[in-house]
Parts: sequence; C-alpha cells; structure tokens
Amino acid sequence: MIHDLPPVEEWWPTLSIELKHKVLDDLDAPLDRDVIDAIRPQETDVNADGYDVIRLSAEERQYIREQTEQVD
Repeated sequence: MIHDLPPVEEWWPTLSIELKHKVLDDLDAPLDRDVIDAIRPQETDVNADGYDVIRLSAEERQYIREQTEQVD
C-alpha cells in the first residue's frame, strides 16, 4: 500500500518515545491515529472515521527495527 507520509527517515527520529512504543507494539498493524497526527498533522485523503488506514512498508519496518537495535 502506498501512503503519503514523508520518508520514515524524517519522522521516526523525531517521534516521541510514547508514539514509538505504539508503533513498535505491532509493526504490521495500521498506524495509530496519534502517530499519524504526529507525522502528518494535516489530513488529506481520509476514510469515514477521518483517518487513513496506513500500514508501514517492509522497508519502513526494517528501518525502524534497525534503528531500535542501535538503541538497545
């Protein structure tokens, strides 16, 4: 699925620890609304609830795993 988020390299480092934990809880799940708001405050194409269903790509998940391993 293609989404309109900025590159993960731009938003992951600046995401709060709390929101990073929400993403890390299940990298395959759709992103939490709070995470989407932090990454892209102005909504564009949204579903009936007002939010896209956005899942990370395999490359984005790999980037996040690699960044998390560096911190551990």
